[in-house]
Amino acid sequence: MSIKVEISELSSELERYGSAAFVLTAPPAGRPHIIQVDLRLVDGVFLASPGRSCSRNVAAQPELSLLWPAFEEGGYSLIVDGVGALRGDEQALELVVTPTNAVLHRPAKSAES
Repeated sequence: MSIKVEISELSSELERYGSAAFVLTAPPAGRPHIIQVDLRLVDGVFLASPGRSCSRNVAAQPELSLLWPAFEEGGYSLIVDGVGALRGDEQALELVVTPTNAVLHRPAKSAES
């Protein structure tokens, strides 16, 4: 079950979910890569410090997802799809994610529930 979140509402969702999130990237071929980062939302984009694998993946395949897991059983996870870019140099590399879509998601209740 998903509930659409308007991009303009992300700052209020971050007040509930906090700054710790997972970044899910993938190379053009191969397995997905997941890292946990501390994100900041500044002027409508997310900023974080990426690792080496995340940086390589974003450079080759910029589409990615951000995930804030549900913090209670049966609760909603926040999932944000976006386009990543890298700025800065190796000493101060920064991941910039422009959000394109966001949802609150949880599994639909089974017929047995």
